[in-house]
Amino acid sequence: MAAAVVAFTVATRDPDGPLSVALVVGGAALAFGAVAATILVGLGARGTTRGKRREAAAARGLRRGAMVGSAMGLLALLRVLDGLTVLTAVFVIAPFVVAEAVLSARRV
Repeated sequence: MAAAVVAFTVATRDPDGPLSVALVVGGAALAFGAVAATILVGLGARGTTRGKRREAAAARGLRRGAMVGSAMGLLALLRVLDGLTVLTAVFVIAPFVVAEAVLSARRV
C-alpha cells in the first residue's frame, strides 16, 4: 500500500514539493522498517519453538524494526532539510539505542 502511494505521488506531483518529499520519506521509512522487522523477527524466532519465548522474540523483532524505521525516517528527513551532520545523527540515534538498552534489560 505504501509503495503504491509513493509511486502515485512520484508520478503525479512536483518532485520538489513538500508533500511529495514527505510521502517519499515516510514511505521509504515505513518500507525500511517493515523489511528490518521481517528480518529481525525471522532471526529472533529461528531457534525457538512455539510458546512464550517465540512470542517474545517476535515482539522484540517488531519493536526493533519499528525503531529502525523511525530512526531512518528521521535521518532522511534531516538529510532533506540539510540538517544532517554527524552530531545531529548521534543525537537522533542515541535515544533509540538507550531505549533499546532499557527495554532489553533483563528483569531480576
